[in-house]
Parts: sequence; structure tokens; C-alpha cells
Amino acid sequence: MWNYKKMIKEIEKNGYCKINNFLSERINKKLLLIIEKNYLKKKKTKYSGVPSRDGEDKILYNLQNKDYNFIKILSDKRIIKIAKYFLNDPYYRFLSDDKPNYILNYFNARSSGKKLDLHIDSWIPYGGKKTHMMQFVFLLEDSTETNGCTVVVRGSHASGKYTDRNSKKIIKLTGVAGDLIIWDSRLWHGTLENFDKKSRWAIVTTLSSWWIKQAMDMPRSLPKKIYKKCSNFEKQLIGYCSIPPKDELTRINTKCGYEVLK
Repeated sequence: MWNYKKMIKEIEKNGYCKINNFLSERINKKLLLIIEKNYLKKKKTKYSGVPSRDGEDKILYNLQNKDYNFIKILSDKRIIKIAKYFLNDPYYRFLSDDKPNYILNYFNARSSGKKLDLHIDSWIPYGGKKTHMMQFVFLLEDSTETNGCTVVVRGSHASGKYTDRNSKKIIKLTGVAGDLIIWDSRLWHGTLENFDKKSRWAIVTTLSSWWIKQAMDMPRSLPKKIYKKCSNFEKQLIGYCSIPPKDELTRINTKCGYEVLK
């Protein structure tokens, strides 16, 4: 049984928590197969702006556009409960208080290669208890010290500082396929080098408050066949309830309710 209060306290205090066996073996294998098939199709694609350190990484971008099953896992009530606590805007108004109003900001599958230095995903550091971005990382394959597991600096999310990449306070977050790791985007984190040179696929999900600009134009790029499968919450999650209006004659609010969905 999930102890939400304990998980929330861990994230608030340490900046992260790990949940064992979040995905069933069946779902885990299904998602991994979809990723591997799609990656083979895109393997030789050249993407603009990719950092040189990502050269050995396997990355599949924009999972929401690849298969509805990826969106579906984000509709899990356990995810929603934690994300709502940290990311919901209590003054949103256009949706009732019991509805989630946070959005999907970035949604990739990744299998690391080279070491990834400590960094933050919130773009800027800031102190205080309130965070506006979080990562939900689903491990689809075992993550070990030899194949490039995630590393973190406990409590660094509250430092209000950029990373110290020479920090000796590194904690290695190993896990097995099916585990879920959640962290505050201000947390100093990175990865070890993948010495095994074998795949270590994980789904890296960034959720954020509705007003933070998405890393990709998700509403405009979502395939119609996937849009039709989405619930109202899932459409809102993709960003359809927070698209800026063309001008004041369209409407004067960026925030919207489900009434804008078709």
C-alpha cells in the first residue's frame, strides 16, 4: 500500500524518493518493446542541437507522439496524487480544485552512455518548499553502478544554488525494471558512465506547473489518432488547456477549462 505522506515528506526533505515495483512486469515489457521498435526506426535520424556528451546515448523523443500507452501511464492515480500536491496551481479557477492542472513538459526515453555531470532541470536554482517542475523516471531495465545509474546530492534542491560538480556527497540511485524514481527538478543529479555498454532504458518524464513553457510544441504535434484516445485530463496534460490565445478577440486568458477541448 502506498504511503503518500511518507513519499511527499521524502521528496520535500531529500529532493527525491524511489518507489519499488511501480510498473507491472507486463506493462514494463510492453513499453520497452514499443521503445525499442521506435528507436530502431529513428536510430539514424540527425537531430539539431544535441549536446556532444549525448553522442553515445540512445534517446527517443516525444513519447506522447509515439504511442498512447505512454500517456496512459501518466494517468495513474498514484502519479496524479503526488504531482497535484507539488505542481497544481491552487488559483487556476478554470478547473475545479479536484482536477489536475499541471502539464507535461518533456517526455523522452533514454539509455545513457557517457557520464552526465551534476545539473539541475529547473533551469534556475531557487530556495523554498515550492517546486514547479519534477521528474518521474520509470526504469524499464535494471539501473546499476556499472551501466550508468542516476546519482543525486541529497537535499540539494533546497540549496538555492547551481551545482557543485566536484561534490563528494553523491548518492547512487540503483533500481530494477519497474521501479519509479521521482525528484524535484532543482535537485543536483546526473548519471555515471555506462561501462557495460548495454541498454539501460528509462522513461524520463518532466511534469511542470501549467505556466512553464513546454520544451516541445506538444498540442500542435500530437497525432490526431492519439488525441482521440485521450481523456479530458490527458488532453489538458498535453497542454490543450493552456495554449496562449492568438489575440484578445479569441480570449483574454491563457488558462482554460475542458470547454476548449473537442
